[in-house]
Amino acid sequence: MFRLPVLLSLVLWAPTASAGGPTLSREEFRMYRYYLNALEHPEVRRMKPSMRTPAIARDGRFKLKELEAAIAKGSTEGDVQSRCETAVRTALEAGPLAGRLGRVEADVRDPHAVLYVQWFNEDLAQVEEEAALAVAQAVRACPLVSTIQVWAQAKAHPTARVFQGLISGQRAERFRTVDVADFADTRYLRAFEQVKHAGRGDDLSDETSDPKVERPSRG
Repeated sequence: MFRLPVLLSLVLWAPTASAGGPTLSREEFRMYRYYLNALEHPEVRRMKPSMRTPAIARDGRFKLKELEAAIAKGSTEGDVQSRCETAVRTALEAGPLAGRLGRVEADVRDPHAVLYVQWFNEDLAQVEEEAALAVAQAVRACPLVSTIQVWAQAKAHPTARVFQGLISGQRAERFRTVDVADFADTRYLRAFEQVKHAGRGDDLSDETSDPKVERPSRG
């Protein structure tokens, strides 16, 4: 579908990797977070320090050397949540969603990291493009996320939700910003799950609270 405002914004906006974001990959973060959470387990605490990492590697079915490398890298990352949120917000504020972002929050408490992104939509005909652009740039800014939950409120009526959906980080990585205008409302939209779209007749009147992704009990 040809949408001139979106095409123009894509021409003017050349996305780049966000400076200052986490450098851990999704798999590295999964191992590192699994390790940190496992250290809090009573059985692991009772182990000799030299036995903990090998035991955690066995329990998580990780290769020991890969886990050790993830631990070494993760220990230098600092506040991963803050870095992820800042990098994503910075990236999106530099693009077509500038001035219209709402909540940007990363849940990194579990190996399956979840990113939440909200924005305010001015034109319902462009909400698919906005969703595709949001996840494409977000996953590049914070590559460790496993799931991205997005939702849009109407800018003119901030309590009215007009779109929501979630997508895996792996799928979002496949989105090319240069293709968004062509594929946002077809191929890219189908990559989302649990989609509700006011422009397609879905009733979002009951969606008054922020969406919440159910976190897996294990990584």
